[in-house]
Amino acid sequence: MKRYNSGFTLVEVMVALAIFALTAGAISVANIQVASSARQIKDQTQGRWVNQNVLTQLRLSKDLPKPGQKVVEYKYNDLDWTVKIDVNSVEMELLGPFLRNIELKAYKGEDERPVDILSAVLGEPGK
Repeated sequence: MKRYNSGFTLVEVMVALAIFALTAGAISVANIQVASSARQIKDQTQGRWVNQNVLTQLRLSKDLPKPGQKVVEYKYNDLDWTVKIDVNSVEMELLGPFLRNIELKAYKGEDERPVDILSAVLGEPGK
């Protein structure tokens, strides 16, 4: 009487299930990290656009901004943004007080950490 071995043993099935579970877990962790990175990149990109828009408004104004700090509320892409502007005079004997060092920090909603920080220098034309 011949007996043919057909199918898998219980040990082989358990090993295959363990390998599948480890692989599925690793893939789900990788997907979560990718989604988190994509969300962070999207926020940073929008924060940079907000900072650049506020900087453009400062550039288009007739006068240089006065030294000090200012907070601007900004609505962009149906989100509320807060931009903290820090303006410092750049004192140089050759150029005089016609330059401003500006740092803009964009905050999304009620976040405590800035999403984007932008530094720029503005000057008065013709001086």
